[in-house]
Amino acid sequence: MTGAWERLRLVESLVKLPLYSAVGVTSGRLVYSSNVEGVRDLWSLDLSTGSSVRLTRGGVSAVAAVRPNSPLVVYAKDVGAGRELHQVFCVDVWGGEERAIEGMEPRRVFGVEFDGEIVAVSAASERSVELWVMRPGGEAERVHKTRSIIVVSDVGGGKVVGHGVLRGDPRAFELFVFDLESLELEVFTPREGSLNRAPRLWGSKLLFATTAFGRERLVVYDLETKELAEPELRYRDHEGYDFTEYVTYGWTADGRVWFVGKRDGRTRAFVDGREVPLPEGCVTNLVPAGSRVYATHSSLASPHSVYEVDLESGKRRVLLGAELPREAAERIGRAYMVRYKSADGLEVPAFVVESRAAPRPGPTVVYVHGGPWADVADSWNVMIASLAALGYHVVAPNFRGSTGYGEEFRRMIIGDPGGGDLADVVSAAEWARASGLADRVAIMGYSYGGYMTLLALTKRPDVWSAGCAGAGIADWEEMYELSDALYKSFIGVLFAGRSELFRERSPITYVEGLKAPVCIVHPQNDTRTPLRPVLRLVERLLELGKTFELHVIPDAGHAIVKVEDALKVLLPMALFLDRYLRSGGGGRG
Repeated sequence: MTGAWERLRLVESLVKLPLYSAVGVTSGRLVYSSNVEGVRDLWSLDLSTGSSVRLTRGGVSAVAAVRPNSPLVVYAKDVGAGRELHQVFCVDVWGGEERAIEGMEPRRVFGVEFDGEIVAVSAASERSVELWVMRPGGEAERVHKTRSIIVVSDVGGGKVVGHGVLRGDPRAFELFVFDLESLELEVFTPREGSLNRAPRLWGSKLLFATTAFGRERLVVYDLETKELAEPELRYRDHEGYDFTEYVTYGWTADGRVWFVGKRDGRTRAFVDGREVPLPEGCVTNLVPAGSRVYATHSSLASPHSVYEVDLESGKRRVLLGAELPREAAERIGRAYMVRYKSADGLEVPAFVVESRAAPRPGPTVVYVHGGPWADVADSWNVMIASLAALGYHVVAPNFRGSTGYGEEFRRMIIGDPGGGDLADVVSAAEWARASGLADRVAIMGYSYGGYMTLLALTKRPDVWSAGCAGAGIADWEEMYELSDALYKSFIGVLFAGRSELFRERSPITYVEGLKAPVCIVHPQNDTRTPLRPVLRLVERLLELGKTFELHVIPDAGHAIVKVEDALKVLLPMALFLDRYLRSGGGGRG
């Protein structure tokens, strides 16, 4: 494969791979999401016959947990052409008509839960973060508003629960319990300053993750007795694993605890303490249903699939999934974790994916994840897979602030975005050269990764041969002014209120220093990282005579839910790297 068009067809084959994710089981059917028809929609699979029916059209955003006591699926859908103006809808699992729940004007929905009767929603308008309750077939009511971050994680028994930054400490998350009868919100934390998140209800009990006792662990809090205890588990398979994070967790229908624990970018899943036998990689969701579980699983070399596992026999099978195209599978090499030292001596974990189609040393891309509170794990990432298939080695640093490596590591970015994390990203490029992996190095990322790409290219210009920034941040000051209540609060937490850093940590401040060619791709209707500041940066690039490309994706928002929009992000980047990294026509060699 030598021609650019052949490489683009390879990228297209990867982007168009159907992905699957289990949502829940009810009425004898598995509800799942998939982009098999070109957009992320909901489907249901008859577990007896194996036949599927499409439930939604046009794409979905947040999806509530499916309850066995109701055949309805509740979800949020963007009705603002990518501007993340959402309405809440419901549909039955047999494929009936989608119905909007009336009474809430479109706004950003970032949490939706359903107990079979009542829907609870966390949403944001321009001026406030809000809690809404509604019923399918009824109307919505706003029951609480604030300027703090609050995220709904469950509803039931007359209560809505979740977490948020509720006592003003940007380094801490507290839990909240909202009583639907008294309309009072109670804040709870096991220890001031600790991180507590995603409580799940079972009667009067809350299961949640907390750092109140050191390393993150799962605990149960009884709302009636006010007692805190460890979960009671029948089996002990989980003992001996020193997890640093709990990806997801909850209660089975009969009150047993299940969870997915994570360490060093890989996970293990358990039901009542018994391990669910799954391949190496990452489980992003688990749906227990009687003696079976449905697990959403992937790795850096295999796309998201749904496994059905019999807990008694241990037998498993892929229920929904797709295989890599043979040509891509032959070109994507081994994936492994390394740890390198950053400028200040901090040890930084990173995943490396080598390309069988590249020499060693060869052209290499430092891929920077978004978030920043996220990570690159041993799970499917179409950008990383495409880069390796195209003939680039990939180094994906989990810079300070990344999740999955302990609370102290996650907090290191608070009050310092664009500081120590930038040093970690630059050190990834230096490690790639020193280890013999790379000769030429580019940088690439989307969202916060797009921000880091722009900042690295402008503030540390001698490191890079080229860069590709998707949905990046050019100017924190202007972004803050353009943000709604949720993202104003998010920026406030990230900077720990240090607004004096906005200008210093903005790529537009350093644009004169840019040396390497840069490809900028940005959705037109992005309301998380708005286009307007990026256009101002582009004006400066034009004035200064810098080498750049700009691609604006029409009628698209920050969250890429359509396959065609994902192609509009990746294909320009692939062509750009083909010219400026593969050929060595960029900046530093």
